[in-house]
Amino acid sequence: MLSSLVVFFIVYAKDPVVKAPEILNNLGYGIPIRIRIPTISVDAVVESVGTTTKNEMDVPKEIIHAAWFNLGPRPGDFGSAVIDGHFGWKEGRSAVFDNLNKLKIGDKIYIEEEDGVIISFTVRELKTYSDKENAYNVFNSSDNKAHLNLITCGGVWNKASKSYSNRIVVFADKEI
Repeated sequence: MLSSLVVFFIVYAKDPVVKAPEILNNLGYGIPIRIRIPTISVDAVVESVGTTTKNEMDVPKEIIHAAWFNLGPRPGDFGSAVIDGHFGWKEGRSAVFDNLNKLKIGDKIYIEEEDGVIISFTVRELKTYSDKENAYNVFNSSDNKAHLNLITCGGVWNKASKSYSNRIVVFADKEI
């Protein structure tokens, strides 16, 4: 269900502003292993993903997991860390980010690292993009602050394209 999401959001690999050495020098935080969003009852494993063979951000293997884009910043480091998750029911199970659109400004998101450290983020903005719209700002930030951006699908399911019509993005900032 996220297949067109990855097509829509992979701008990172084509962005000349973000360079791998900058990311490698910004590894002050650990690997994210869990995401908790109490307001919408999310408590999920975070998988680590890169890109597909089409140079698109990969998606979680499990419908109930989220996935951190490991070619970008880690949650807590400067820049925009990105985590995606599935939307929509499959085999009678709800997906991890089914209720992402219900978050409100000020809601809290917690990321647990592999060493048990918890990093807190506060929702700053929710935005809906069409599946054709440019979402450059999801993967990039130049304000020297730490951000966490969550992505999922929304809108209407298109059977022909096997994709939803919208992408929901939650923009959050690290609490200081």
